[in-house]
Amino acid sequence: MAVNSPLQRREQRVVIGGALLAVVSVLLANVALPFARHWSAREAEIRALRAEAASLAGLVTASPRIEAEAGAQERALSGRARRVFHARSMPLASSALQALLQDAADAAHLVVTRLDVAQTAPGSDVAAAVDSSGSSLPATLVAYGDVVGLAALLDQLTRAPRVVHVERMTVQQNSSLRGAPDMLQITLALRAPVLLQ
Repeated sequence: MAVNSPLQRREQRVVIGGALLAVVSVLLANVALPFARHWSAREAEIRALRAEAASLAGLVTASPRIEAEAGAQERALSGRARRVFHARSMPLASSALQALLQDAADAAHLVVTRLDVAQTAPGSDVAAAVDSSGSSLPATLVAYGDVVGLAALLDQLTRAPRVVHVERMTVQQNSSLRGAPDMLQITLALRAPVLLQ
């Protein structure tokens, strides 16, 4: 059989073409497509980083304006008459509420006999007395005085710099001071919203 017969040449071309097609397919599948995927992923990452850099540059440029607006908002908030308690922990908020209630009672000329903030059992945690949302602190104030003192206390709580809600109020004639019919025993159940920082 002659080497250059037309049938042999045709078979050689088919084999070479098949081998060439296999090599191209392998190169395409293992080199070109991964390179294209890597390239497009890298380009997408570069675009995202450029967008983030532009956003950060815009924030840096706008920083003085943003700080001025934040300062103005803070001044507007601090200028308001009533705000919630801000504290780093519930014991600090409890202490601030206790001081506010004692000052209000003193200004109203009431004699405080009991002031419990976040009533807890001995050995329990103050945070356990906080309501389920964790956003307010309960308190009980028991004092004695007259009707004028009660009105002054309620006025003090209304105009206090911090928000304090009176949930329940009980007023009784003080049985231990029978000689002073105008003396009242006042019991207030209070709750103050707290924002932990």
